[in-house]
Amino acid sequence: MMKVLIVEDDLKIQALIAEGLTQERFTIDTCNDGEAAFSKAKDRKYDVIVLDIMLPKKSGFEVISGLRAIGIKTPILAISARTTVEDRVLGLDLGADDYLVKNFSLAELVARVKSLMRRKGSEASNLLKCNDLIVNLSSMKVARGGTNIELTKKELGILIELMQKKNSVVDRQTLVEAVWGDRDADVMSNTIDVHIRMLRAKIDKPFGSDLIKTVRGYGYIIRHEA
Repeated sequence: MMKVLIVEDDLKIQALIAEGLTQERFTIDTCNDGEAAFSKAKDRKYDVIVLDIMLPKKSGFEVISGLRAIGIKTPILAISARTTVEDRVLGLDLGADDYLVKNFSLAELVARVKSLMRRKGSEASNLLKCNDLIVNLSSMKVARGGTNIELTKKELGILIELMQKKNSVVDRQTLVEAVWGDRDADVMSNTIDVHIRMLRAKIDKPFGSDLIKTVRGYGYIIRHEA
């Protein structure tokens, strides 16, 4: 069952939102200030956070930036009585996924929450994961342990091929055909080795543990620990 955190210090609005989402069969958790919101969102798993901007103790803007800074990527629907374009842009720039101005209709809020959940589900299906290494096939971004990693197009192609076949040995010929579209393994064999070394220097060496292993005489494997 989908779980939503509602952060709103106006208890009447909080109750209204909670009732509307409960009717849609969402599981609801609530809190009334920014510090509690940050703590809950950091320590618990939610599918969406509905977050008021004007909160006691810590503003919604501070909650958004704080969560994104520590790698929490839960979709956030910011809600606020602040109507200026600057406020909306700030909220989105800090990492909110959507912004809804009060007085909104409950039906619209529910629709926005559902949209964020669909987007999250779609994005999740396009993620390749191996331990703390993640490749987003939608954005072609790579991160390990929450740290973004810049790869060349060829390095990324090799990594995707390895991760799609994680825990299985991938030979050089397969990598050549997948990344270069060239069946001449004699020409590309040394190039593969060079690219693997560069790839390891970016995704393994800085993090103190090696994911990509060489299987001598066969090829390469990226190992996922269950």
